[in-house]
Amino acid sequence: MPITFNVISRKNPLAPNEPPKFYADIVGNGQTTFEDLAKYASTVSTVSKADILAVLESTFSKIADDVADGKIVYVGDYFTLQAGGSSEGKETAEEVNASCITSLKTIFRPGKLIKQAMKLAEVRKKD
Repeated sequence: MPITFNVISRKNPLAPNEPPKFYADIVGNGQTTFEDLAKYASTVSTVSKADILAVLESTFSKIADDVADGKIVYVGDYFTLQAGGSSEGKETAEEVNASCITSLKTIFRPGKLIKQAMKLAEVRKKD
């Protein structure tokens, strides 16, 4: 199934008097759940869906804990996750402390297998 997009118009906020330009906006098309992953894995292996769900749940729970502990988590050739964030700027290094952090986020970096899949992905305009 291809990646689909809609066409949207956007004005340039730096030049509000110029006409808008049109852009492709990638849209989601369905979803894949833990259940779906487990069902698929059980069809291509001898492991039951229930066992696969247990492994997935414990694996992703460990990934979440490790990212929250500040570790960089490498998931094979698929992706890497790590913590990132933003903070307030201070005049001196001594003024910087944990209360300066304004937000935390998760940084996702695709690995070579996901990058390769994206290179091969088909894209089409949504009907």
